[in-house]
Amino acid sequence: MAPVEFTVSGGEGSPLEFVAALFSSHSLLVLTDPGGWAQVSQGLAVGSAASTLVSTRVRDLRFAVVDLRHFPSASDLPSLSDVPGDVVALHDTRSWDTTPVVQALRGLGRPVVLFTAAHTWVSGVDPSTVLMGWSAPHVVLATPLGVGEGRVEDVVWQFRERERRGMVTYTALPSPPAPVEDRAVTVMVALPGATEGIAGSLRPGSDYEVWVHVGAHPDPLPGDLELRAVLSMSGREVQVEPFVLPAEGSSPWVSFPVTTPYAAVPWSGEVLIYRGVVPVHVRQVVLPVGAGESRAVVRHQLSRTFADLEALSGRVASIMVVGQRALVAAGGPVPAWISLDGVEPPSVSGLDPWYGKDFPSFCADLASLAVRGAALRERLGVAIRRGGVITVIGETSVPWALVYDLPFVDGPYRVCASVARFGPFGAGGAVPADCPEPDHSGNVLCPFGFWGLSSVLEQPAGPLAWQVSPQPRPVEVTVAVDPSLDRTLIQRHVSELMSFLSPESVSSAYVSPSALVGALEEERADVAHLVYDSLEAASVEGWRERPLVVTTFPAVHLAFGNVVCPLVAVDQGMAGWVSGMLLARLAEGMPAGEALRQTRWEMLGRGNVMGLAYSLHAGADLRLR
Repeated sequence: MAPVEFTVSGGEGSPLEFVAALFSSHSLLVLTDPGGWAQVSQGLAVGSAASTLVSTRVRDLRFAVVDLRHFPSASDLPSLSDVPGDVVALHDTRSWDTTPVVQALRGLGRPVVLFTAAHTWVSGVDPSTVLMGWSAPHVVLATPLGVGEGRVEDVVWQFRERERRGMVTYTALPSPPAPVEDRAVTVMVALPGATEGIAGSLRPGSDYEVWVHVGAHPDPLPGDLELRAVLSMSGREVQVEPFVLPAEGSSPWVSFPVTTPYAAVPWSGEVLIYRGVVPVHVRQVVLPVGAGESRAVVRHQLSRTFADLEALSGRVASIMVVGQRALVAAGGPVPAWISLDGVEPPSVSGLDPWYGKDFPSFCADLASLAVRGAALRERLGVAIRRGGVITVIGETSVPWALVYDLPFVDGPYRVCASVARFGPFGAGGAVPADCPEPDHSGNVLCPFGFWGLSSVLEQPAGPLAWQVSPQPRPVEVTVAVDPSLDRTLIQRHVSELMSFLSPESVSSAYVSPSALVGALEEERADVAHLVYDSLEAASVEGWRERPLVVTTFPAVHLAFGNVVCPLVAVDQGMAGWVSGMLLARLAEGMPAGEALRQTRWEMLGRGNVMGLAYSLHAGADLRLR
C-alpha cells in the first residue's frame, strides 16, 4: 500500500482520553503511548486475553486486551468473542502481519486501538482511522484522507511543521456530562386567602390551603406542558387542578382547600403531578395537626427535569401503588383509590421438558389465571382501553399482566377460537392488535383478555431511561451465574441463549452472590443477565451507564434500575429459553415493553402461561440502542 495524506490537529489531554472520545466514530485508532499500554494491560497474563476498565475524564472505558507479541501467528490467538469491551486493545508485533486481525475485528463492528512503535508502518488505514502521537504538550490527531498506510512519526513531524508555521487547528475533549439538576416541586400550607405559607402545627378542625408549585429549571422545555396537580389526603376526597408549566420559568401556584381532622394527629396523604394519566412526581405529605412540623418527601419521580414527558401523553392508564392500595387513573377527571388486599402472584402446575403443556392442561392453567385476573379487574372499577401502554408506579408484587378485562368466573367456560389459533399446536402467525373473534359472550376464555397480552405494561422504579447506550457497537450481554446451581442446566441455559443471539455478543462467568454487586459495578455490557435462585436486597452505585438487568428470580427488591424479572421462581432450565427470546427482540431494536409482550405470546404458542408472571421494571420505550 502507498502512504496516504492526513489532516492533522492537536488537543490537550491524555491519549486514552482521546480514545474514549473518538472510538464511537472511528473503528481504528493507532496509538504510540507506552504509558497508556501499561495502564490498559495491567495484570494481563502472557498468552491470554483479558478485559480491563480504565477511567478517563470523558468516560470509563472497558478494553478487551491482547498482546500480539505473545503469539507466533494469528492462528494462535485466543478468541475474543467472550471477552467484553467497548474497544479491543492490541499491541502490535513485528513477527507477523497483524493487518488481517485488525480488519477482521473492525468488520465485526469492534473498534480497535492498536498500540505500536512510532516508526512502524500500519497498513489498512482509511478515513475511519485516527493516528495518535505526542508532541508536548499536545496529543497529535491525524485522519487519513484516503486508503493506504501510515506511521505515527510522520504525523508528529507534520504537526510540528504546521505548529511552527502557526497553521495548527486544535480539537477539544468533550466536557464530562454535567449532573442533571432536578426541577423543584414545592408543597406548602397556608391560611385561606393568605399570600405566604405557614410553618409549625395546624389547628384541629380548621380550614387551610395546600399549595403546589413546579419550579423553574436551567434547561427550557420543548414547549408549554399541560399538567394536573392531585391532592389525596387520608379521609378526604381526591382533588384535581389542571395547570400549565411554561417552556421557560416556573408554573403558577396551585391551591387545594383542606379541613384538618378534629383529632390532634399527623395527617398524611399524597401530592401528585400528572402528565396525562401518568403521575410523574409523587410526594408523601404529612401535615402536623396539633403538634410538629410539615413534611413532604419524594416517593416517586419519573422525570428529573420534566423535559422528557412528551411520550407519556400516549399512555392509556396508570396505577400508583401505596402499600395495600392503589390510585387508578384511566382518562377520567379524578383518579380513584382501590384496595389490593389479598392479591398474590400466580401459581401454575409443572411444565413438560420443552417448557410447554398439552392443550387441556394449558387451558386449565389459563382459566385459573383468568378467574383471578377478572376479580382483580373488578377492583379497578374503570374500563381501560386495550392496545396502549399502562404505567404502574410503586413497589408491588401484584401480577398486573394477569388482569383479565372480560367477565369470567370459576365454572364451565367456552374457549375462544383465538386460543386454538395462538395457543399450543395452533396455526400461530402474526398476532393482531385485538382478538380476531367477534363473539365474547358468556364465560369465555380469550388470551386477548389479559393485560399482559393485549397491552404493554411498564413498572419503572425511578426516572425513565429511553436508551441503554448510545454506542453503535453490537449489543453485548453478560451472563452472571451462581456457582452453586446445576452446571449441566447452566450449560444448556447459555447454549439456548446463544441460539437466539450471536455467540460473540455473549460472555458468561460464575460469580458468587456475595461478589455479584462488586462485579456489576465494573460492568459495561448492555444487558446483565443474572442466573440465580435468589439474591439479598442490593444496589449498584458504581454504574455510569445502567444496563438492562434480566433475572431468573423475583427481583423487585433489588435497586438495579431497569429490570425484567418474574414474580415467582422460574424453572432454571426454562430461564435461558425465555431470556433468549426476549433478548433477541431487544437486540433487533424493539422497545422493552413490546419485546416482553411478544415474548409472552411466543411462550403462549408453546402452551406456557408463565410469560404472564414476568414484569418490566423500566419504561416501555427503553431500547438497547
